[in-house]
Amino acid sequence: MRLVTPFLTGVLAVAGLAAPISQTPGLPWLNTGALPWQLGRPGPDPAPYTTMPTQSFFSLEVRMAADGALRITDAKGVIHLRTGLPGRPVKAWRDWGTPVPDLTVPLPFSARSPLQRGIGGLPVGAPDFRGALEGLLWILDDDENVLTVVHPATAQVAYLRLPGGQGLDLAFHPDHLEVREARAPGQAEANDWTLNWLALLPQFVHLGKDPSLDKPKGTALQPFPRE
Repeated sequence: MRLVTPFLTGVLAVAGLAAPISQTPGLPWLNTGALPWQLGRPGPDPAPYTTMPTQSFFSLEVRMAADGALRITDAKGVIHLRTGLPGRPVKAWRDWGTPVPDLTVPLPFSARSPLQRGIGGLPVGAPDFRGALEGLLWILDDDENVLTVVHPATAQVAYLRLPGGQGLDLAFHPDHLEVREARAPGQAEANDWTLNWLALLPQFVHLGKDPSLDKPKGTALQPFPRE
């Protein structure tokens, strides 16, 4: 862990340059920072991640509407998040890259996930990082400019600026995320971009953070804090 500490420090120090969610008013995905995508050519498909999810009790439900509306509710019907996607959803994956076959069917998620343990719980030195992705929902929409990542356990959302291309698909490798472009008619080879999982540590930290911790606490002199 000592060997990767300087790298982690550097990544988190520039988290403001690649903020998961814009701090300016307006649509949160408009001002997402650039990510260090590496252009290449499509490689072999990743080996499937065969470890079973550690959480078997699914108390949350995620619904995606055809118009891009997204809602997270718990078993009591309480709404934890109601938001919109940049466009209409066309493809989605859960956890470490399991495709969602039908976007109209509600998706069950656990209220606990590895990301809630903080950066110290991430397997930064492990050969396969994908176990840390449990509990995430990855959504591509028809805008194809942003990849939306939802963490139902904390009701947090991050927006990842995509490198370009059309007809995109994702592949989840042990050490990196791959974005593949569909080959156009007459095109010899399609483009391919890769992004190391460690480049997304600021976004993972954001997704794992409990938003209730940022709420002001009451005191004896001010028992009901102002928003």
